[in-house]
Amino acid sequence: MNNTLDVIFLGNDDARQARLVEALSHLGFNVRRCHDLVDVYDRYSRRPSPLVVLEAPLTDVHNAAVRLRAMDRGLGIVAIAGFADAESRIRTLLCGADACLPPDVTGLELAAVLQALVRRAVGLDGMDAAADPQASDEPAQEAWRLANKGWTLISPRGRTLGLTTGERDFLSRLVNAPDRKVSRDAFLADGADDADNGITRRRFVDVMISRLRRKATANQMTLPIRAVHGWGYMFAADIALDLDYRVSVEDSRVDGQDAWRRETADASASV
Repeated sequence: MNNTLDVIFLGNDDARQARLVEALSHLGFNVRRCHDLVDVYDRYSRRPSPLVVLEAPLTDVHNAAVRLRAMDRGLGIVAIAGFADAESRIRTLLCGADACLPPDVTGLELAAVLQALVRRAVGLDGMDAAADPQASDEPAQEAWRLANKGWTLISPRGRTLGLTTGERDFLSRLVNAPDRKVSRDAFLADGADDADNGITRRRFVDVMISRLRRKATANQMTLPIRAVHGWGYMFAADIALDLDYRVSVEDSRVDGQDAWRRETADASASV
């Protein structure tokens, strides 16, 4: 399942917003409705979404935009509010929103804005060679590669990304799994049969994937990792093991162990 069109929508239950949600659904978006900021943060931590629509008082919109932008630099954020003037729109954009729309926005216009944000995200790894110095030095590969004994991810354009211990384990499982799909339960620690440990472990995986996406975005790579709703994850592109590629990885292993501990602590704190 491709989660490119997943949307977290913060709003209330009035008829106008219901029409917006219905319009987005008809146009192919998968909308998850939230009624307060706590629900937004909880849903995002459980299953990150590439798009968020915030319709709320401006104070709440600003707080949410700042926090969500800190969590994911590549996230598409649309604010819907009764902006009094240009200054209020500018403040909202500076807080992290990508677009400011009025309350009477139509479903078609909102969908068009969200599609523009999708194109921006998908295009990060599709830059032409003239705009990408590293890619211009070598031809594009047909598939992603997991190289250096699993410690390095290489994009079709030749960009490389060093992986932490947790990221390496996650991607290695996806590469070796049938259809490149792995259930969430597969990431439970051996012998973990109590509910609290299972929830913490699943939350850890969500946090790790969110950080991996942010790290890749900062390196101009868009990872085709998709959430399979209610089940697990998949790598929605061709990917293969490359046993010939080698770089020094001793430092990345040490960093990876530290990152694993930090991610596990973050996951435990958010339960």
